[in-house]
Amino acid sequence: MKKEGFPKSLRIKNKKEWDEVIKKGERFSSHKLLVIRLKTEEKENKFGVALSSGLKGAVKRNRIKRILREILRRNKDRFLSGEKVILIYRSKVTEISYHEILNEFSGLF
Repeated sequence: MKKEGFPKSLRIKNKKEWDEVIKKGERFSSHKLLVIRLKTEEKENKFGVALSSGLKGAVKRNRIKRILREILRRNKDRFLSGEKVILIYRSKVTEISYHEILNEFSGLF
């Protein structure tokens, strides 16, 4: 396994897991980001990424998703073992840098 990867085993994949985290999780929000965390009995953390439905243009949407996954990958040690975390980008601004999103994320904890 790649050391710097974001493997599928670390992703929240099915709707049941998503709904559980959204319904029961603890929320932290800023102007552009919403983080929902749920402590579970599992050993590994799992992560999910979502965007506001109003973002137009697949290229821009996918770029923001890549940035969000990279932020989660580089900061996964900040979360307790067994947490499920969903990171939601809720701004309609698509011209945003990695560092701007990272600053918003860092301000949440």
